[in-house]
Amino acid sequence: MNPSPLSSKNALITGASSGIGRAIALALAEHGVSTALFARRKERLEEVAEKASKTGSRASIFVVDLSDPAETGTAVSHAAEEFGGIDILINAAGVALQAGLSNGEFEDWKTMIDINVLGLANVSRHALLHFPDSGGHILNLSSMSGHRVPGKGGFYAATKFAVRAMTEGLRQELRAAGSLTRVSSISPGFVDTELLDIYFANADDETCKYDRIGYPLLKPEEIAELVIHQLTLPATAEVTDILVRPTAQAT
Repeated sequence: MNPSPLSSKNALITGASSGIGRAIALALAEHGVSTALFARRKERLEEVAEKASKTGSRASIFVVDLSDPAETGTAVSHAAEEFGGIDILINAAGVALQAGLSNGEFEDWKTMIDINVLGLANVSRHALLHFPDSGGHILNLSSMSGHRVPGKGGFYAATKFAVRAMTEGLRQELRAAGSLTRVSSISPGFVDTELLDIYFANADDETCKYDRIGYPLLKPEEIAELVIHQLTLPATAEVTDILVRPTAQAT
């Protein structure tokens, strides 16, 4: 069997303790990628690292609160030092709360901004300092909510529209600087994760509950497959965004 083109690469994955981030970390490990696993929940990270290590790939955990900029910068530096650089950054950490613009709680807004927007930007800025001159890849987990505004999710959608803008903005900055690092994103619809449970836990009517969606959802592993596809494209190709939703999801 031919080795994966990702073999021997180093990846930093935020939100690696659960959901899409966890699935991506395990998929990368299967392809021979060494993984730096970032999240807040130590026990969850240890479980992911143990499973990733069983593939023969190296995995290290970093307990990090991405809303703390100094802590995040230090953790990125430590990961880069331990692994000898960073080739791939997966920004999978995210928070989804139903907090409207007219009646939402300020703390909910701040939580989403701190993680979905500022946290992503801060990790990317620090990680880029450790990318090789030959170029790497930054992949942001966005959302279908970054392409249309769902009912009751106006502020969450605003943060994901920001992710779209940051993905394209960083891509243009890197091209202008002559960098070979690629920047892309994936925008899923409903995925069967804890994030979705938390999102619908804030619903104020029974019609929006997670258990009433009524059709099969995407699985985190399916999103991980798309990540591998993007990362293994020829170096001359850069897919800016992939929109993917459950077949039965209407919007």
